[in-house]
Amino acid sequence: MQKEFQILVERKLVLQDRSTGQKGEIRLAIGQPYWSDPGMEGSCPVALYGYHGRLADIRGIDPLSALALAIPFLESLLEGLPENLTVYWPSGEAYFDE
Repeated sequence: MQKEFQILVERKLVLQDRSTGQKGEIRLAIGQPYWSDPGMEGSCPVALYGYHGRLADIRGIDPLSALALAIPFLESLLEGLPENLTVYWPSGEAYFDE
């Protein structure tokens, strides 16, 4: 189990199950990147709260690389959700162009 982390940036969205109509908040969260192996490898904590929860840290060649990889990783999780789940901005607009 991954330990919790201090959130550096987050995005709040709405997840709707079209089969039941049920809606709930989800949060993409990225923590402070850090050196996991000084001079060799950086890591960045990530989470998708409201669906997956805390995930394994994203790793890169340095902390900046890990941070840069974290954003598309979280986006890919949203893109890969089951077809019955739809993501919306809090305003109600579709998150992805359909």
